Amino acid sequence: MLGAILKQLLERDGIPEPVRQAFRKEKRGFGGRAVQLLDLVNILKTTVASLAEVFICIDALDECLPDNRRELLESLQDIIKASPNVRVFLSGRPHIWGEIKRYFPEAVMIPVIPTVGDIERYLEIRLDRDTTPGAMDDNLRAEIMRVIPGTISQMCVETVTLASIGILRCWLTIEYRFLLVSLNIDAVLEEVTIHQRKKKLDQMIQGNGLRDAYSATLGRIKAQKGSKSRLGMEVLMWLSHSERPLNADELCHALGVEVGSADLNSQNIPAIETLLGCSLGLVTVEASSYTVRLVHYTLQEYLSNNTDLFHSPHSMIAEVCLTYLNFRSIRGLPPILDRSQLTTPLLKYASRYWGKHARRETTEGVNTLALRLLDGFDKHVSSGILLSHNFDNWDWELCRGISVGFAGLHGAAYLGVVEVAAALLEMKKWDLDATDVEGNTAISWAARKGHGAMVKILLGQEDVTPDTADKEGQTPFLWAVKLGNEDVVKMLLEREDVAPDTADKDGRTPLSWAASDGYGDIVKMILERGDVTPDIADEDGQTPLSWAAKSGNEDVVRVLLEREDVTPDIADKDGRTPLSWAASRGHKGIVKVLLE
Repeated sequence: MLGAILKQLLERDGIPEPVRQAFRKEKRGFGGRAVQLLDLVNILKTTVASLAEVFICIDALDECLPDNRRELLESLQDIIKASPNVRVFLSGRPHIWGEIKRYFPEAVMIPVIPTVGDIERYLEIRLDRDTTPGAMDDNLRAEIMRVIPGTISQMCVETVTLASIGILRCWLTIEYRFLLVSLNIDAVLEEVTIHQRKKKLDQMIQGNGLRDAYSATLGRIKAQKGSKSRLGMEVLMWLSHSERPLNADELCHALGVEVGSADLNSQNIPAIETLLGCSLGLVTVEASSYTVRLVHYTLQEYLSNNTDLFHSPHSMIAEVCLTYLNFRSIRGLPPILDRSQLTTPLLKYASRYWGKHARRETTEGVNTLALRLLDGFDKHVSSGILLSHNFDNWDWELCRGISVGFAGLHGAAYLGVVEVAAALLEMKKWDLDATDVEGNTAISWAARKGHGAMVKILLGQEDVTPDTADKEGQTPFLWAVKLGNEDVVKMLLEREDVAPDTADKDGRTPLSWAASDGYGDIVKMILERGDVTPDIADEDGQTPLSWAAKSGNEDVVRVLLEREDVTPDIADKDGRTPLSWAASRGHKGIVKVLLE
């Protein structure tokens, strides 16, 4: 690269004698050899010193091999320090910006956004140079000019100025989508018939035309040396399988965890610039939120569809989260943190989502780490963070004390990790009816969170009481009804020790909730129990029929009216009957049914 720059500088005024001497010296060596890098840099310094201004332009710096790129940047830095008359223009994708900053720390970015017209001009040139003109006609050409700019239209170019040392260097941060313009026109023009080219273009419209581009880039990621290949693939694994978007600090900490280690090694946490570099442009960081994202939704689809890219990704993520939660530094935290104390970026994500990942894929490693975490779980900081997820607005003061009594079995039931719960039940004798500070039992949490398999395991224990109500008067059965979970409703209704008419603190029975929410099949299931009273009114005097009429659930109204023990004219405390509610809400069909 530097040799080519030197050649261009010398083409105008001829070759100075010092340059000739340097080349003659190397030529005398065994077999002859190229001028060594240090000598070449010195020659360049001498050459540019004799010129008023020198502009060095290097395109696609990110395509340069990392070791060669380092040597090139070091050489440019050396030349620039010795020659303030040199201006350098560099182009490349943004993931190597960190490298530029190391050598030129005063650099700043200025964004420049090219227009769709720039893409169109580029495409016109490519089409004019088509090496298979027989596979092109006017209609196809017009379609290419319409589809590609429309599919991939946004690009970004940024300029960097080093004003303090008088050096202009332009940094081209073309997002991955800009590269896709070239890759996609390549894919179209590689086909040798009009039909095949149209087919490739149709694939692009459907989002499938990017697969070759993604595949090629993944190949380059895997070909990186050392741990860069592993890091690049792990970045993609986390971003494509996480339960919510991750910010940069969360991702860096996640990739700094060594599974099974006793504590986090801060020196093993990679920098976000490193992760962006290892992912070769497939990942970007939002400036406003610091959220790390894949560059395009089609990449998410590609990674999801190619399941062989990652081996057991969810169990791997679960093991990282559980290792993090088992760190000595995390276990040493108080059960409830103040916001100012929350300096462990991955803590919130690991606490809330390890169970979801473990439910998708469980390994022996996951079980071992989970059992360690759930031992004394009510005193672990993650239990409070997990429960705080039930609040719409997370307030630390409101969350104080919420984890009291929330033991390991409660946590396993809450998360629905069946295999972990089974192991817990084998380990020791649990009080299955133990309640947390809000009166929830393990089976209550399982029903409340809709984990049917967990409910089934707990119902299989001899000493479980499946009808314990919490402080709001809500039983596991009532929770299952409110969720519309027919499988859990059926399991609980089969138990004689489950009372189907147990009302909450507002006097509403499970049938009342099913009627108001329109769960017709559940209403029928409840009514099949012989010990159900379908006309129980709540604190406001509203019966299940009143709730069904009020909510506009005509099918439920019909089912209830088929019962002889349902009185259609019961008025609530405000004197309003089911007919009154239906009429006032404009439910004409229900009005007609009630008047029949």
